[in-house]
Amino acid sequence: MATGVKRLLVVEDDMVDARFVIRAFTDIGTGLEIIHVTDADNATISLSDGQFDYVLLDINIPGTDGMELLRQIRNNEKTAVLPVIMLTSSMNPRDVYRSYASGANAYAIKPSSISGYREFAEGFSRFWLDVAVHPHTTRPH
Repeated sequence: MATGVKRLLVVEDDMVDARFVIRAFTDIGTGLEIIHVTDADNATISLSDGQFDYVLLDINIPGTDGMELLRQIRNNEKTAVLPVIMLTSSMNPRDVYRSYASGANAYAIKPSSISGYREFAEGFSRFWLDVAVHPHTTRPH
């Protein structure tokens, strides 16, 4: 098992949604350190400056969209295997397909309430924190 606090990068331009995500993870007590950025440029800087364990990524962000940022994450040796979960309002099957084809680990629709965000955070925690084996713990040396 890995030690230390896990870090989650939230890439979300909607401040209400960002607050809901942060509040939900805080309310359920995951212990995640959450860093929030509003666009791809700041996400790229954050990813190059620090070590993250997970990314929650919205598709519709200003400038470089989430789909292109996902491709950039996958094409960077440092972040190529970083778990990226798309959290977006788009229910378009094309966006779902393109996300997975570009390397997303999961695709979820943004909840419409704080209780929905808590349910998302609980599901995320149960799978990504409690069950999934993280690529950083299995990296070949």
